Amino acid sequence: MAGTARLNSPDRLMRNAFMDPSGVLLALEEQKKWRERRKRIRERIRQLDRRRSLLKKELDGVRNKILQYGRVLIDLQLGSRAGTTIPTMGPGR
Repeated sequence: MAGTARLNSPDRLMRNAFMDPSGVLLALEEQKKWRERRKRIRERIRQLDRRRSLLKKELDGVRNKILQYGRVLIDLQLGSRAGTTIPTMGPGR
């Protein structure tokens, strides 16, 4: 696959194009096609990078919540073992 892409690359097409007008036009069209394809690929990579960044932030938030609730659970378990009661929150809180 890489060999084919290299053979069809815009640089190679320009070097191998015959100097007749149809060959030059074909080479220019191929060059334009490859530029547009690279542009679409770069944009898609940027989208995926943004999405990955957003998902990492979301994952960090979820991990922090898991730690927070884990600590609360441990505190509740330790409190119930010691026979202490957990103070309830009144209506003013």
